[in-house]
Amino acid sequence: MHDDIGDIERANLRFRQVVEAAPTAMVMVNKRGIIEMVNTQTELIFGYSRDELLGQLIDILLPERFRHQHPQHRDSFFSDLSPRAMGTGRDLFGRRKDGSEFPVEVGINPIETDDGVKVLSAITDISARKRLEERFRQVVEAAPNAMVMVNKRGIIEMVNTQAETIFGYSRAGLLGQPIDILLPERFRHQHPQHRDSFFSELSPRAMGTGRDLFARRKDGSEFPVEVGLNPIETDNGVKVLSAITDISARVKASIKLAEHRDELERSNKELATFAYVASHDLKSPLRGIFQISHWIEEDLNNGHTEAIPQHMNLLRGRLRRMERLLDDLLAYSRAGRLEGSVSQVDLGKWAQNIFEMQTPPEGFTLEMAADLPTFNTLTTPLEQVLRNLFSNAIKHHDKPAGRIELSWRVASKHYYEFSVADDGPGISPEYQERVYIMFQTLRPRDEVEGSGMGLALVKKIVEAYGGSTSIESDGIRGSAIRFTWPINIEERLNRANSAEAKL
Repeated sequence: MHDDIGDIERANLRFRQVVEAAPTAMVMVNKRGIIEMVNTQTELIFGYSRDELLGQLIDILLPERFRHQHPQHRDSFFSDLSPRAMGTGRDLFGRRKDGSEFPVEVGINPIETDDGVKVLSAITDISARKRLEERFRQVVEAAPNAMVMVNKRGIIEMVNTQAETIFGYSRAGLLGQPIDILLPERFRHQHPQHRDSFFSELSPRAMGTGRDLFARRKDGSEFPVEVGLNPIETDNGVKVLSAITDISARVKASIKLAEHRDELERSNKELATFAYVASHDLKSPLRGIFQISHWIEEDLNNGHTEAIPQHMNLLRGRLRRMERLLDDLLAYSRAGRLEGSVSQVDLGKWAQNIFEMQTPPEGFTLEMAADLPTFNTLTTPLEQVLRNLFSNAIKHHDKPAGRIELSWRVASKHYYEFSVADDGPGISPEYQERVYIMFQTLRPRDEVEGSGMGLALVKKIVEAYGGSTSIESDGIRGSAIRFTWPINIEERLNRANSAEAKL
């Protein structure tokens, strides 16, 4: 009997020693909420002496605003005894003797004693952890990109203001939602596997390296992103913090840079061609002029003046050829500038005038569709296009008489398509690209008047206004040059000016 009492006392002593040695505040209360035991950590954390706590209601350690709720919670625990965390999912606070409050975590355990069931509470001051969490939240909030933290199931647990701004959701609209809400629908089925893969091999990394990544705003619009993933260890398990950067501006700048690079390459090719022309096409008539001047000089010295008028005609022909070449070079360098005034054009009457200005040989006629449109456009570039196409058809015709035809159709909501067709010798398919290159002719220069600039000039002007050109010919007889032209050129000019203003 005495041994039993000794065993019980020894057990009680051991229990008290364990409670005293605990690194957290330990407080034992009876069913009425009266404090029956505390340890030194309780005195340190709450600022009371042991004597001031023993025999007091546990409510002395609670902020006053929570005290009225506590009896119900205590009764609830005693009706369903089991070890548990107190106030799961809520922020809990303790109250010190001086009235100050601090955040706590509380674990409660039922203890069977001879005097009935008691409750042993383990109370941890989590002020330092809360400060770290708050600091972490402040860092996330201050980040210049969207920050989104998700748990292992892909549920969003934290976002910053940038995430709201970039994705167009409110914070409340994101918290508790699956991360897939921010993905384009076509990628959502792949995402769980990628997420599981990341959780199985935790390490900071860039997401989707080598692939184009896109995110989805609340309004359904998509935009390109870069995503960095970081695993974060928390008391509730590993989370993933995603740093999401909207790279729309960078992608646009990259596209613009590529366009400028392409334009630069085109300009360099044109410059190289120009250098060739300057050294070859311009030198050729100059050499002819130099040679003819020698002939004239020899004839004058020898007194043979009868050949001089013929030499002078040759000389003037070479000079005209040089003048045409220089004029065409100047026209090409100016082609496609988005400038000039817009005016209304009755294309049928206007095209007839342009054709007649080419002074075509007597046997050449222009046939036009009866319903050619009347519309507002820049007259100078369109006139250059039609003049060059009419001139080309006449100049390269292989017969003294020919028929040129101007037809049209509506190609799209924004463009007309015009066609200038002739019944000349045709252009073989293998040469159809070559005719668009500067200074290219399919017959020797001396056989054909002109610099070989016509179709190169047409192509450059048309493409400057967003259009395109094409050739249709079987290479045996007849060819048609088609080009598209803006229906509303003012809208096109406004878009171009707006894009230029943004650069």
